[in-house]
Amino acid sequence: MSNLLADTELETELQELFIQARHWQDDIYFLEDEIRFFRNILLKYDTAPAENNRPEAELRQMIENQESRLANLKSAVPEFIVFLKPYVGDNIQAMDLNFLERYNDLQNELTALFAGIKKTKTKLFAYAETVMAGNLTTI
Repeated sequence: MSNLLADTELETELQELFIQARHWQDDIYFLEDEIRFFRNILLKYDTAPAENNRPEAELRQMIENQESRLANLKSAVPEFIVFLKPYVGDNIQAMDLNFLERYNDLQNELTALFAGIKKTKTKLFAYAETVMAGNLTTI
């Protein structure tokens, strides 16, 4: 009888993981919009010639790095959902440590990307405010 409860709890937790992975996809779409917004701001306020030592270059590099990480997540999350499917449902597959590692890696990467996006947003808004104030030399 206790095995039945454990299996039911496990099935519930696996379904929650599946739902969480679906929410990650929504987060990815949100982050894509954020990065597109960042690029538009940078294009709007970057009127100076491109130089490596200018704040725009650092912001551009931050955005490009985040786009790359986002592209990796955009393919990794659907792969994880496919990976999860055999664990949910009637024909439950036995789990190994790879399962938890994949979940943790994705969750950690998404959390880190959100933190990076927040940092980029702060720097980009400071840059835009500086440009609007007419002071292009500092952020």
